[in-house]
Amino acid sequence: MIVKFAVSGGDKTLNQVYKEMIHNHRCKENYDRIYNNFIKDILGYKCIKDLTSNDIDYFYMYLTNRTYNGHLYSQSYIRKIMNLLKNIFDYGIKNKYINTNLVKIKLYFTKTY
Repeated sequence: MIVKFAVSGGDKTLNQVYKEMIHNHRCKENYDRIYNNFIKDILGYKCIKDLTSNDIDYFYMYLTNRTYNGHLYSQSYIRKIMNLLKNIFDYGIKNKYINTNLVKIKLYFTKTY
């Protein structure tokens, strides 16, 4: 199933929504490290309203095949990255950048990654 987001809050990119979300967050350094190393270059420059589940699937496959010092990333670390992505979407929904059915996103992100 393709999840297409309808946006009522303009054409913000994922990077713009992330920067707004993280502005005064207490875990900013940890989130910045994860975001800048993984999410920013792959999905960050896309308009948040144009992201689909295919983009998220591609991103997940990229993470599962990426190595660090010859070892694949652990599932718990990948889950942490995907959870940050989910938090960005939740922030976008809360601030009306994404006007969509929250259940679809929650179902999508609760797949067994």
